[in-house]
Amino acid sequence: MTEHTSDIEYDLPPRSVARRRLVFAAVALLVVLVLVVTPPLLNVNRLRHRIATSMSESLGRPVHLDSVTLHLLPMPGFTLNNLVVSEDPAFGSEPVIRANQVEARLRFSSLWRRQVEFSTIRFIESDGNHPSLNIVRNAQGRWNLEDILMQAAHANTAPTAQRKAGSVPRFPYIEATSARVNIKLGEEKMPFSLTDTDFALWLSSPQQWSVRLQGTPARTDTNASDTGEMRLEGTLERAARFADVPLKLTASWAHAQMGEASLLIAGHDAGWRGTMEMGATLTGRLGAANLTTDVHLTDLRRADFVPAKQLDVSAHCTAQAEVVTITLMQATCTLPTSGPQPIVLTSPLIDLQRPDEAAGSLEINAVPLAWALDWAKLFSQRISPELQPDGRIDGQIQRVAGQSSTSLLGNLRATLLPAAPSNSSARTIVPPAPTVFNGQVALPAVSVRGNPSANLQLQPTVLRLGTASQVTLSGDVDPAGYVLHLSGNASLAQVKTLAGFLPPLGDGLEEALPGKAAPETLRELSVSCSRLWDGMQKCVSTAADVPLKKKRSGKRR
Repeated sequence: MTEHTSDIEYDLPPRSVARRRLVFAAVALLVVLVLVVTPPLLNVNRLRHRIATSMSESLGRPVHLDSVTLHLLPMPGFTLNNLVVSEDPAFGSEPVIRANQVEARLRFSSLWRRQVEFSTIRFIESDGNHPSLNIVRNAQGRWNLEDILMQAAHANTAPTAQRKAGSVPRFPYIEATSARVNIKLGEEKMPFSLTDTDFALWLSSPQQWSVRLQGTPARTDTNASDTGEMRLEGTLERAARFADVPLKLTASWAHAQMGEASLLIAGHDAGWRGTMEMGATLTGRLGAANLTTDVHLTDLRRADFVPAKQLDVSAHCTAQAEVVTITLMQATCTLPTSGPQPIVLTSPLIDLQRPDEAAGSLEINAVPLAWALDWAKLFSQRISPELQPDGRIDGQIQRVAGQSSTSLLGNLRATLLPAAPSNSSARTIVPPAPTVFNGQVALPAVSVRGNPSANLQLQPTVLRLGTASQVTLSGDVDPAGYVLHLSGNASLAQVKTLAGFLPPLGDGLEEALPGKAAPETLRELSVSCSRLWDGMQKCVSTAADVPLKKKRSGKRR
């Protein structure tokens, strides 16, 4: 059988094949000569000074390098050791950027034009030392990145992806791996930071930068873990002033566990469990941008026990954001319920450096009682999963705050509607007519730096338990616990039924009632029940065991 040669050798004449092999050998020889001859011709120490000067002019900050190493394989470039970008004294003494090792990939053709032009500048981890970036806002309200961004905005550079060299150098693709991002307010370094951060910045068009960031949120004064992942990507454009820089950014915080997220935000575990997902978009200018945020909580519950039903909660928020001053204006958050209208929280102005001084209002309109009871079931196992009252909650709470004090004022109104007829023989306490519970929320003006505690006062509410029986329920609720008062006339059986309908009244109530009369006999009641949230309820009766005389009923002759 005849052996077949390759298609190329078969189609081309022998002289063409030989010429191709000769060209390939010449190119390979030229590459070897370049690798051998070029390094001695370059003064690396002189280039070290030129590189540091070029970076300093681009950033507007002094740049220091310990040493520079030239490498030609796999791609020509330099390794910069112990790079430090000094800070402007107006923002402190700690460097803006620090990296033990930086790889700067060279655009090799720029050497023949007597320029040092880089295609990529990469900050990498070296010997366990991570690159670090400090973002600082000083006492005068200025950011240390303002001058750096403005310096880059005025620099005449070409887009990063431009293939052919032009009259101006191309902006390099800047990236960092396993970096740490710190935040400082004045001289104080905040406990919040991003760790294991991957960062990229490039000039996507002559007037626009693109940025991408991904990292793990951390808090240095806690052992928070499993805090999820933060991502940010978008664009920034050139402008004459920092506040006028147009931007379009999208950020997300995903896979954060609620207990660890609260530990990260507040510094302590708030006792919630579940998963949090958050997304935000910021469009406009740095001095006046539109902020939209969506928060999703899944399988939400308290840490104390696993309820029969865990909640999925979503909230949608909008605001006008001023990034320069870190303030939000006309902030509005809506929390959908199972009813036709959401819960609405508004605030005219929020200084994110002092959020406890913000004023606001909470609007509650036609919120179903069953939906509110689902929240209550996250706090107590005593509430029957089958309990689904029909009714609604309405109200408004105002938060009046200032530089020295804050107060809460408002009212809540719960309307309990009669239950639908049931074939069950079980006795219920649902009244034949709607029952209204009125509550007043009151928090006296106290120092915002103290520990303010709101107080909910349940106004006297009449509960009709039968044709000749009614009781009045009132009480006070605060962050420490509650006190409930029950007075009127009712039988022991009716009180037990009431306790079954209002589970918090059940603990210790029966023991506090006089027990000499028959269960169906009406009697005067006066019972006070108190409970600390982390303790058991205690009830005390102040009424004598005196049965009420039954009224005679008969027809007149």
